[in-house]
Order: sequence, then structure tokens, then C-alpha cells
Amino acid sequence: MPRKYRRKLGSRSYANYSQEMIAEALSEIRSKALTQRQASIKYNIPRSTLKNKLKGAHPGDAGGPTVFTKEEEATFKSYVVTASAYGFPVDTFDLRCIVKGYADRKGIKIRQFKNNLPGKEWISSFLKRHKDLTVRFPAI
Repeated sequence: MPRKYRRKLGSRSYANYSQEMIAEALSEIRSKALTQRQASIKYNIPRSTLKNKLKGAHPGDAGGPTVFTKEEEATFKSYVVTASAYGFPVDTFDLRCIVKGYADRKGIKIRQFKNNLPGKEWISSFLKRHKDLTVRFPAI
């Protein structure tokens, strides 16, 4: 089963607003320029979402936690950038092997990976989290 869920056509819309819109709405509510209900209508954001943001409920990112911390993923990213700067481009399989070696050296057994080797879905999610990395094929 793919991890990227695709909604069925005609299903409920979800989060059709940006963080900037939420920030604007919250600032107008806090400055008493608009009520929660008026801001909800003006910015097309559910009132319950605005109430939760005002209370500070649900402060984290949506979705489950990642396997590695942000610092560990930043280390993987810097390794890929450094290796490619020296003329050794890292493809997706190389990155998977790098991550496997890291987990093996640390003595971590990651149950989501087979033999500590991340799958293709993990690589695609990693690349989505780090948009400045791209997959390119070297010219020979």
C-alpha cells in the first residue's frame, strides 16, 4: 500500500489555506479587527482551526514522526551535497546504503526498514522534505 494517500474525487477538501493566511487571520483576531467567525468567513478557514491556533493546540507538524531526527537528516543532506561537489554524484541507491551504514554503525535497528536498508518510499519522502535535493543522472 502506498504511503501517499490520494483522496477520492469529490471527497472533503482539507487545508485549502496557507500558513500566511492563518497568520493574517490570527493577527486580525488578536487586534480585534475581526471576530473568529468573521475571520473564518473572510479567509475561508474553519473556525475550529482558528480557535485551536489561538489556544496553541496541535503545535507540531501534521503526520507521524520521521525515522531520523532533523539533525540526522541534515547530516545525510550535507553528505550528499559535499560528495556531489567533489564530483561523486549520489543516486538514490547510494543514499539508501549511506543511511543503512549509519544505522548499522550506531547500532540502531529500524523496524520500518528491511535489514536497516530504507525503501524507495523513504527516499521519495526524504526528497520531498528536502526540496533543494534532486535526482539527476550523470552525463557520460
